[in-house]
Amino acid sequence: MGKYRSKDGCLTCRQRRVKCDEVKPLCGNCAKKNRDCQWETPQTKFRGYQPGSPSSSATALSEMQEMDGVRGNDEDHVGLLAPVRRQSNHDPSVITADQTVQTSVYPSGKATEGFQQPLTSPFLPQITSPARSLASGSVSVPSVFSAALPTLPHHYLGRWLDGTDASRRFTLEVPDQVGRCSILLHAVGCFAARHLRDDAAAEEAYQACLALVIERLNLNAALHDVDLLCAIVILRFFEQLIVPTSSGADQEQHLAGTSAILRSSQKTTVDPSAPTLREAAFWVYVRQTLYNATITQQPPNIDFTLRLDPVPSAMVDNHPLARLGIETAWANQATWNCARVANFCFDRNHTAGPALRMQQWQELWDSVESWKANRPLSFDPIWSGSEDDSDSQFPDMYFTADWHAVAFGYYHFCCILLLNYKPGPKFAMRFARHTLSDVENKVLEHARAICGSCKSSPECITNLITFCHTIFIWGPLLHDSAEQIEVLSILANLELNQRWPTEWIVNALKLEWGDG
Repeated sequence: MGKYRSKDGCLTCRQRRVKCDEVKPLCGNCAKKNRDCQWETPQTKFRGYQPGSPSSSATALSEMQEMDGVRGNDEDHVGLLAPVRRQSNHDPSVITADQTVQTSVYPSGKATEGFQQPLTSPFLPQITSPARSLASGSVSVPSVFSAALPTLPHHYLGRWLDGTDASRRFTLEVPDQVGRCSILLHAVGCFAARHLRDDAAAEEAYQACLALVIERLNLNAALHDVDLLCAIVILRFFEQLIVPTSSGADQEQHLAGTSAILRSSQKTTVDPSAPTLREAAFWVYVRQTLYNATITQQPPNIDFTLRLDPVPSAMVDNHPLARLGIETAWANQATWNCARVANFCFDRNHTAGPALRMQQWQELWDSVESWKANRPLSFDPIWSGSEDDSDSQFPDMYFTADWHAVAFGYYHFCCILLLNYKPGPKFAMRFARHTLSDVENKVLEHARAICGSCKSSPECITNLITFCHTIFIWGPLLHDSAEQIEVLSILANLELNQRWPTEWIVNALKLEWGDG
């Protein structure tokens, strides 16, 4: 009879081809024979995620230097509003601790001037041994914590991450974690430094964070490491900020990382009220992947077998704090509706016949309209209309909170997509004309509502990001020159104030409108 082989036993027993009882650190066989019991370093496999790959942020950062100075007129322009080719490498990979990333503390620059700390600052430790940092589970901080560092996640991350979260978990919980978690400290640091236009400090913090990400990915607890998940979500925003503004080429490296962790640990349901930081991170990921899916017109990388539980309409407002969860659930329901609609519209490989396809379209349309009819009254604009003395071409739309404005934008984008991709007979070619069809006019009505909400709330970054990707669907229909100018102004101000790369979108629109 052949001897059993142990898949998860010690290396010594596996080499000898004997069954191991897998008792650590010394198994029974090795103890009996007084052998050296050696164990394989635990590794967690995440397909398609290579945070230590050669494509460092340094290259992208160098390309972005021009945006802070004077640009010439000889930059390459993006073509029509066509999908941007994905640059990410989706080959299966395993990240090992042998991969090395140079790490150091942030240099003295714009982002660190307010700290008044030397390079050996005890609360910005030089991470020479990620394993040692992980073992301690905390960041060494002085008794009098710097007044500058805790404000960075509050001012530069909260509204970016909590776009649909009434409980503001990233705003309220991450600052508390930063003082005790190196990986979050450096993730927040690189994002904030980039936002403050200190690219040298941003790159140093990014490399320090990568070292910790690589180390943590190889731990068995990686699947359930909330700090790791949140750090990668933050790194994704940093990754989007360093996209070359003239081309928009996005590697989506950290978007793939978030997806890998979520898919490896997900259940069959997801809570739209996002009661934990981990679930809040899931909804940030949904919004992040929806951005790229719309630009490339490809189905979003989301598992749509997930069910929302509980559904917002079943939640009861029986406690003062319950309202926050209910508002979050309704905002995330709008997000989920939009992701499902995008998946339907961009799926070119579907096998459904015309009748079934139309049935699916109708079900989506009904769910979107049901959301509008049943959502809390707090989601309505507190004021909407046009001021008589305003030069704006779009209506004013003022909301009580960010998540109301974001949900409003997702509702209108759902309508735009469903109107544009409604199944049915279509002419392969159309005669060029100056008048729009009834459907196109309806699409523009929804688009103008999105423009109005973004114009009225320039501080709501999540809504402006939605504006950036939805424009790839409705932008070509905009023929009024005054409206075109105002749209370009919204995009230009977004890059100027928030560093979100929009020049490539501006160039693409101008070319589409015949002004390029």
